[in-house]
Amino acid sequence: MVVELIDKIKTHKTDNLLIVDDDPNMVAFLEEILEKENFKLTTAFSVAEARSIIGRQNVNILLCDLYLDDGSGIQILKEAKSLHPDCEVIVMTGQPTIQNAVEVIKQGAYDYIVKPFAIESVKMTLWRASEKIRLEQENIRLKELMSFYQISEAMGSIIELEALFDLILTTAAKEYEADAAAIFCPPSESAELELKASIGLDDTDYRDMVLQHSLEMSQKAMESLVPMLFADPDVEFDWEKRTIKSSMCQPLLVKGKPLGMLNVIRIKNNHPFTQGQLAGLAIFASKAATALENSDLYESLKTTYFATVEALANAVEARDSYTRGHTERVYQLSYAIAGELGWTEQQLGDLKMGALLHDIGKIGVPDSILNKAGQLTPEEAEIMKKHPAIGAKMIEAIEFLKPALPYILYHHERHDGKGYPIGLAGDDIPLPGRLLAVVDTIDAITSDRPYRKGMSLESAIDEIKRFSGTQFNPIVVEACLSAHNKGKLKFLFE
Repeated sequence: MVVELIDKIKTHKTDNLLIVDDDPNMVAFLEEILEKENFKLTTAFSVAEARSIIGRQNVNILLCDLYLDDGSGIQILKEAKSLHPDCEVIVMTGQPTIQNAVEVIKQGAYDYIVKPFAIESVKMTLWRASEKIRLEQENIRLKELMSFYQISEAMGSIIELEALFDLILTTAAKEYEADAAAIFCPPSESAELELKASIGLDDTDYRDMVLQHSLEMSQKAMESLVPMLFADPDVEFDWEKRTIKSSMCQPLLVKGKPLGMLNVIRIKNNHPFTQGQLAGLAIFASKAATALENSDLYESLKTTYFATVEALANAVEARDSYTRGHTERVYQLSYAIAGELGWTEQQLGDLKMGALLHDIGKIGVPDSILNKAGQLTPEEAEIMKKHPAIGAKMIEAIEFLKPALPYILYHHERHDGKGYPIGLAGDDIPLPGRLLAVVDTIDAITSDRPYRKGMSLESAIDEIKRFSGTQFNPIVVEACLSAHNKGKLKFLFE
């Protein structure tokens, strides 16, 4: 069992071991017996010297005497645990007491050994401490991988770019205990990088310094498409200047093409990043890049969809010479009123599609009726009333156009139930239909017709108020009046 443990430790990467004792002979003895072991040795002969070393470089294991000429080993123990929480501390003393043993263990020491000690006993204690560090690091790594897996699953379901950037940066900063994180992306095919998103830098006096550092690393990583690690354990941290202790930069690559650069930066955290953490960040960056690519594809697809929607809307208006520009005006009026209703970004996105397509069913109405100069006969009016149902039938099988359905089908329903094509009433009418019923009427009243001139916006508003609670939903009417009073509707009539 002991041999297996020793073999494991000897294959484990070097731990930084700090030996602190005011007896030069003891320090020399420990250096000699540990020289061939798998430790990177540093020595100190006082509390002051030890604290200086702990403050400027990483320490994995601390072997410290309890009593020194300028203070107590407890001071060094506390300092080490404060700056390096994962550090394992072994306290040694030639004046053992139960009280001392209890105190050092209480303060977080890994073990307590008594001088004089056997060489193999010291080695075994150090090897066990090293193995404990290794196991804890493996557990942390496993938790990181599980966390990254869960986050990558979440990233796959986020389409909006801003929300995706926020999730990537928040996760990276949290998992790597970073003080700041940033993403730089090249605009179009340009090689120049631009800051797209960041966290931990708002209203900070070190924002410019961190961004400049991150941009320089990102540019270098962009040139070679390889990750960059800045981690100098000898850089002494300055609380006043907020010097950068360590940073990592990972390219966000998809099929060898860089979508951007992910940076994580430690400013207050005194621990430098490791090569292992850089490798872990590569896994996360790969998932993040895939999610960003999906977001880009979604945005491109959405642009194409809206181009299709606008083409369909234009096809309708090309047939109806008397309502040219109607769909665009309906959208602008609807948007202003929807803002008073507190609609979300998602609802406003659907609104654009619905407003532009609400009259798509008029494609199925004969030109002789659609472009008739006079009033429609009862028979012709019944044919015209079919256009909401015709429009709904046209798009119901097209998945990306489904958000427009309630706008198309219900924009001629009335609050009192006397509308068409279904005759819904009150809150049974979906909100998009209630909104468009008001807006469609405003545009109809203010637009020119062959048989009359369009009336003023004030006249249309009076009409909307008069029929609130009968033809129109009172809540939508109230939002319409609020938008009008704020001057949000006037721009279309100036």
